[in-house]
Amino acid sequence: MGKARRTWAVAALLTAAAAAATACEPADGLGTSAVSVTTDQLATRALKQKGVDVQWLSCSARSKTHSASVDCVGRTDDNRKISVKGDVTEQLDDLCVRGRLTATVGTKQVFSVQGLGNCDRRHTAGS
Repeated sequence: MGKARRTWAVAALLTAAAAAATACEPADGLGTSAVSVTTDQLATRALKQKGVDVQWLSCSARSKTHSASVDCVGRTDDNRKISVKGDVTEQLDDLCVRGRLTATVGTKQVFSVQGLGNCDRRHTAGS
């Protein structure tokens, strides 16, 4: 019985933590948590498609009036610095971020784009 109560208590705490983390996110879906995670995943994929061997990449986002300022740092397998910076104006599920983003590896600009991911594809509720 004690183990079941602990399991329930842990589940309740995790649910409360998740709710607290998203409670301050704006209703328009441009929350900094979602933007940073989606940008991280999509920038990593885009860099790899450009032939960059990404060892790690970590992104953070800061909320602005109608956008989120994104700053990503990382390293390549051969220890070159990766930087992805810009402003995201729209985030669609985990599929796309729109805005202006520039990636640099070492001293070379790898991409400067107005969006990352599949921005043409939209999910509807229940699909």
